[in-house]
Amino acid sequence: MATDQTEIRDLSEKVLLEFEAYDRPHKVWSKEFYSSVIVIAFLVSIIFYFIEGIMPVVVIWALVFMLWAMAKTKPSMIKTTLTSWGLKSLDKTYRYEEMTSFWFETKWSTRLLRINLATVPWHLVVVINLQNEEELKNLLLERVIFQEPPVTWVDKALKWVGEKMPLE
Repeated sequence: MATDQTEIRDLSEKVLLEFEAYDRPHKVWSKEFYSSVIVIAFLVSIIFYFIEGIMPVVVIWALVFMLWAMAKTKPSMIKTTLTSWGLKSLDKTYRYEEMTSFWFETKWSTRLLRINLATVPWHLVVVINLQNEEELKNLLLERVIFQEPPVTWVDKALKWVGEKMPLE
């Protein structure tokens, strides 16, 4: 006689780690940077105007305005939570099933957690505190692959151009 033994698992959401950090990396640019960007945008705008017309010029200056607006707007503090279901940030849950890999990097002296996703938005960037990095890594390693992306020729080219033509 067979008896049905069903395993009852607790599937409720549990908070594993909670921390507050800025919502995006931020850097204060110098006046030399802005003047360099404006001169480059002006020269490229003239070239594109004669090649294609007014639309590329509008796009270039919209990008310049976006750069200025993001630099002048201070990032806000948000609460990020790592739960048993996934990562919660700004009232959105990114489930572990959607995550393909993660890694850490430093940008503008800010430590970042980068997560590749299988669904839109495809990539998630979370600003983290240095004291939470090890605990965060250990918790994510239980469910997601830790894999830094390989350095491509585009990455090397951008780094070389940035070293040869600094905007500051």
